[in-house]
Amino acid sequence: MDYQIQGKLAFINAGAHGIGEAIADLLTEEGASVIVADRDAVALHEKAHRWTGVVASDLATAQGVEHATSHALAAFGRAPDILVNNLGVGTAASFEELSDEDWTRSIEINLMGCVRACRILVPLMAKLGSASVVNMGSDLAKQPEPTLMDYGACKAAMLYLTKALATQYAPHVRVNAVLPGPIWTEMWTRPGGIVDQLAVSYGVDKESAVKLFLEDRYMPLGFGKPKDVANAVVFLASPLAKFITGSSLDIGGTLRGLI
Repeated sequence: MDYQIQGKLAFINAGAHGIGEAIADLLTEEGASVIVADRDAVALHEKAHRWTGVVASDLATAQGVEHATSHALAAFGRAPDILVNNLGVGTAASFEELSDEDWTRSIEINLMGCVRACRILVPLMAKLGSASVVNMGSDLAKQPEPTLMDYGACKAAMLYLTKALATQYAPHVRVNAVLPGPIWTEMWTRPGGIVDQLAVSYGVDKESAVKLFLEDRYMPLGFGKPKDVANAVVFLASPLAKFITGSSLDIGGTLRGLI
C-alpha cells in the first residue's frame, strides 16, 4: 500500500522491539527516513542496518529524551515530519501492591517520556506546516481493570494530552493516538513480563494464565501482532489521514463497552 510518505522524516521513541520495531520497518518500507531511539543499545546495534539511524538513550529521563531528540534533529537537519511516541511499560500487580516507586516509574515512562518528546519536537514540527504525531495509548485507557492500574491511568492521561495538543497545534500538526489491546510482544513474553505476572496472579502455569486472561477479557480475536498496530500508526501518520486529528483509534481485538 502506498501511504504517500516517500521522503518523509520519522522519529520513533522506543522502537527497538515489538510494536515500535514494526512501525519503524513499515515506515522504512514506505520510503521514509527513520531514526529509532531506545534504551536497548544491543538491539539497536543489531538492527541499525534496517533504518536510517539509531540512538541509544534512557527515555524514562529528561536527559535521555533530550539526548535522543537532539540526535534526531542533528541527523535530519530539521524537525521530523512524523513523531511516534511508543513508550510503554506495565506491571500486572494489584492496586495494593503498587508502590510509590512503581507509580513514579510508570509515569516517567508511560506519560512523561511522551510529554518531553512532544515539548521539544512538536513546536518545531509546527513550523514545517504539515506534520503528524501518533501516541501509543492502550485499550486500558477506556476500560479500567484491577491490574495494570498505573499503566492504564497514564494511558488515559495520554488521551487528554493527545486531544489538547491536537487543538493547540491544528492545522499544522495532527496529533492522534492508537489504543492497542494485548499485542504479543516482549512486554508480555520476557522473563518477569506480564505472562509471568499473570501466572502468579492466577496461580496457574503460563499457558493456562494466558487462556484465562483471554476468557476474562472476552477476546475472540486473541492477541494481536505488532504489524497490526503498525498499519494503523502509519496510516494516521500519513497524508491519507489528513482530515483526522485528536482521535483515538481502538485496535484492541476486544468486544467490550461502547466508549
